[in-house]
Amino acid sequence: MSGPELRLDELPRPPLFKLAGVDGEDVFGETPVGGEPSKVGALFSSRDLAEEFTAEAGAFGLEALAGLVPVELADWSAVEVYAASGQDYVLVVSGAGTGLFHAGDLAHRAEEEEVHFPLYVISDERGESPLISVEREEVLVAPLFSSPERARAFREQASHLDLPDRLGSIEDREGLRRHALVARQAGAGYAVVDPESGLTEAIPIEELIR
Repeated sequence: MSGPELRLDELPRPPLFKLAGVDGEDVFGETPVGGEPSKVGALFSSRDLAEEFTAEAGAFGLEALAGLVPVELADWSAVEVYAASGQDYVLVVSGAGTGLFHAGDLAHRAEEEEVHFPLYVISDERGESPLISVEREEVLVAPLFSSPERARAFREQASHLDLPDRLGSIEDREGLRRHALVARQAGAGYAVVDPESGLTEAIPIEELIR
């Protein structure tokens, strides 16, 4: 568990991996945190990291997490459910570093990261959605919107882009995946929900295609 300390806003994106018992049940270690006995779970950015950790968990004082099975958490919703499943803290291990987070804070962060449907796209009469280029960034972005009102407001604010005036909707994750495939073929590197803040909350287009 060496390396830089992760901050909550540096969490690796799913898929993440938890450790579970042979029957799939969540297992938590017990160790003092801040002087208080605490239940600690763990999440990993790759299956390899999870396997390495569970093989040496006893050396970290988390014997209960030894010899467990890595289980994939495919999206933020699954991460939120895991964070709210009974532990006090969650240890997050990635190639970029390690962080110990209060389970409630992690669950809240995962909830903020979730994609909520339906999403809306600006489209033309053929159902095609234009990409936009982000200022000062040499990258094309597929804009998505959390409501029709936000889509219309963005179109008005970006009148210089001459965007079409129709709206389409994306109802589920498979629809989002199809939209992302088309956007990637057109050259998009990222998707952004409500893109007022440029690439601050950008999602790599490849993550929507998995």
